[in-house]
Amino acid sequence: MSKINSKDYVVLDVETNGLSSLKHDLLSISIYKPDDNKFYDRFLPLELNDIVETYWINGIDEDMLSDKTPLTQEEFDELINDFELDRRTILTYGSIDEKFIKNYLKRKKINGFEKLTFYNFKHDIISSRFSEGNITKDNLCKIYGIDGIKEVHSGLNDCILEWKLFEKMNGNKLIIISNTVNEFNDEYMIPASYLQTYPNFKYSIKNYPKINYELIPVKSFNIKSKELEKFDTNISGMTIEHLINTMLKAREVNDETLLFQAQNRSKLKMIGKLPSIIHNISAIFNKDGTITAVNKDDEEIVKRINEVTLAIKKEISPLIEFIKNEIFNNEEILSQELVLNENDNIMAKCDLSSDNKILEIKAFNDNDIDKFKYQLYYEANGRDIYLLQTFWFANIKKGLKFTIYKVNPIEYKERTSDLEVRKSNYEKKINNKDISVLTYNGYGQKVLLKCSKCNNEWESSYNLILRYNQCPFCNPKEKKNREKIIIPRMNEEEKIRKKFSSYQYKIALKSNSTIQVLEYTGSRNPVKVKCLVCGLERTYSRADHFLDRCGCSNCKNNNT
Repeated sequence: MSKINSKDYVVLDVETNGLSSLKHDLLSISIYKPDDNKFYDRFLPLELNDIVETYWINGIDEDMLSDKTPLTQEEFDELINDFELDRRTILTYGSIDEKFIKNYLKRKKINGFEKLTFYNFKHDIISSRFSEGNITKDNLCKIYGIDGIKEVHSGLNDCILEWKLFEKMNGNKLIIISNTVNEFNDEYMIPASYLQTYPNFKYSIKNYPKINYELIPVKSFNIKSKELEKFDTNISGMTIEHLINTMLKAREVNDETLLFQAQNRSKLKMIGKLPSIIHNISAIFNKDGTITAVNKDDEEIVKRINEVTLAIKKEISPLIEFIKNEIFNNEEILSQELVLNENDNIMAKCDLSSDNKILEIKAFNDNDIDKFKYQLYYEANGRDIYLLQTFWFANIKKGLKFTIYKVNPIEYKERTSDLEVRKSNYEKKINNKDISVLTYNGYGQKVLLKCSKCNNEWESSYNLILRYNQCPFCNPKEKKNREKIIIPRMNEEEKIRKKFSSYQYKIALKSNSTIQVLEYTGSRNPVKVKCLVCGLERTYSRADHFLDRCGCSNCKNNNT
């Protein structure tokens, strides 16, 4: 049964020249009214930027915008009336649409934004911030069997796809677990480790416990060996944790934990599986701390992993003895103990635990306890908390460092808002102790300032006061000089150079820095590139087509 009434919604999608609504142009606005299939599709002229840098995403170029005019107050009023924008919820997939509309209207001094109600239904898709980047609208549409997906995105087509996806979701939230897409429900017990690695839970769970912790260093151990190597996936962390477990002779309670996890997962309705480009190593964990490859193709890398494990094993005994004697006082140690909190509907599993203490093993580069404080809270269930940090030095020759911390609860204090921190940092950038910032609304927005010498207040653009950090009342000549400044626009040669730099950057990202661009004049023109692996130089007929499938055909044919 459908929970969605098409008469309650319109869908809005924008195409932009970048991700900043303050620095990049709004290129197009598209609106779709699903109950009567009425649509609006409008291009807008370039005003903030000289060239279109997102052609490869949306197919929009400078020629398509050259004769376009800006949106007017009259046109926007008609849009509100024709599409009932003031009476319907405006659906978007992502927050960028609302931000660009808001700042475009503000820039053009067009009234009416306050009448609009947006709903970003991407918040209903709960996924890890460590995902592969494969949780896209197109991939979700494919899972639901939605037709009309195109390589080059256009605003109107995206509106239709977004509506079809919203209909298929039917008011339910989705949760992505190991690339499987599932319908979320309240019967599912949430793993504590998801609470902060899955950011969209903040839109579903309002009553997080108010906790703060501090880390007190207890002991550090350094390991150096020529055989040390860190591997790309999380297999390094998994094997180190397994080695520690085996050397401590911790009692595995993993079977009952895995059984509960499987039963818990079965409460979710699986919709489909996302495509994955990451190869995960399947392995059997042996009692001596090593692993055995499940797939023959992984045998070579598993051999290297085991060599590193054995090298660590030779050096790690002092750490093991400290954990056994000083942390757990020679008590029985459990591995993967399951802790359930029925009141909060949260489950947690401990790396190492006893009746009175838990020890969680984490790889992190700083002392930011907020990254996993809820996980520790639910695992501990009132017990003392210890944290074992594994830290790989950037220069692998320096080795691997283990640090044990005691995790102590401290008085909860509300964090200073991000905007307040940015306001304070901005005030420091002005570098004039006589000028204070009264009102700050974010990057690029106008600021209200005050001079302590003359007590005058004035409004300035975001960048102007950074460049000329003087009070205009105390320094009237400086104000006149600023008003005369004209910022020149780029000439054609500079535009080509900027395009070349932008294109080279995209190719470097997609090719993992194996392809160098030698000659480039535009997205629809030929492009000459060089493979930095085999040295082959080749010219392709269109730069945009090469960007879609960039790679060296010679290396591919030779499997290098």
